[in-house]
Amino acid sequence: MSDVVTIVEGMIDIIDRNLVAKTNLISNVLTGEVMVNVENAFHFDDDQEVVLIDYDYNIEGTLHYHVFEYAKIKEVNNTHWITLSLPIESTTGWTVSKHAFVQKTIGSSPLYTDRIYYGDREVIPTEEMAVTVEPISVSNEWIYIHGGLSEEYRISIMVYGKDIETEEGLKILNRYADAVYNLFNKNIHIDVDNYDSPIFQDIVAGSNVAAVVVADTTDNREYFRPSIYLPDDQVFEMQDNMGTEIDMSIESVSTPGDGKMYITTTYPFNRSYSTTEYGVFRRHGMYFYDSRIDNVEYGMVQKGSAFVRAARLNWFGKKVQEYKFPQKSQRAVYFEEIESSESSDSSSSSSSSSSSSSSSSSP
Repeated sequence: MSDVVTIVEGMIDIIDRNLVAKTNLISNVLTGEVMVNVENAFHFDDDQEVVLIDYDYNIEGTLHYHVFEYAKIKEVNNTHWITLSLPIESTTGWTVSKHAFVQKTIGSSPLYTDRIYYGDREVIPTEEMAVTVEPISVSNEWIYIHGGLSEEYRISIMVYGKDIETEEGLKILNRYADAVYNLFNKNIHIDVDNYDSPIFQDIVAGSNVAAVVVADTTDNREYFRPSIYLPDDQVFEMQDNMGTEIDMSIESVSTPGDGKMYITTTYPFNRSYSTTEYGVFRRHGMYFYDSRIDNVEYGMVQKGSAFVRAARLNWFGKKVQEYKFPQKSQRAVYFEEIESSESSDSSSSSSSSSSSSSSSSSP
């Protein structure tokens, strides 16, 4: 059934993964170097701004206390390597031992995970960048018989910036609004409650028999079942950092007891998938056949009787909720249970027998 909380939380997760995007270093990067070795560059693109930072940032007395380095990506070479436009300036470099990482930023003003809120606020408890996502309304109409109800959800996304009294601060705020706008308009068929699990072995193009190997867990057994047991059989997908295949079906699932599940798909894979490219097997959740941000208000936004510097983005998403007929009425009146005729006959017989016994024992 529809659940607006799941939809809003899914949208918050999309903003987090794409605008807060960060990845750990997997080897040290030294002064003067431009090549940065990272764990997973999937959510980064060419020409994006980033910041390098480590866990010493909040520890007084350390070399990197309140120290970070802004940079720009020249090229995302592959999953594990990023080339910066300019060499690293930090005299101490950035090291794995200090848990250094790269994080996306806009205008040298990073957005942090704990600054993305469910629901708007009268007062935003931060002077940093912040985003709120709040449900506004849902409307519907029947689009086919029987049982196809199209539901349209309306969500308000607010973007708040710091240093909003300055021209530069307003530019940063506007760029963040544009980033949110582009993010959701590139995801017209948005999926907000997918379930996925990493694959345990590489998949070779052309294979399908026991080709998908995932962990044998309670959740995986629940979500990865043969398609004949599902109302919609083509709800599975394979993806890694290099590509994806959609609308797949599961033919069979084997769980031999070795801690793994072996999944056979109905048709062979068109391409290969790799564990080193973070391959995942996925089951779709909600499917929106149409969604986008159809309006953006820049600059001043009214909150109650006051006006604040912010941007408001209005998002809508349409999905189909299917209802099955005939339906059991929720208006039925339930009476006390009536004994079956068999139990009534049994009681009568028992009563007669008892009466008869009583009669024969009378003088």
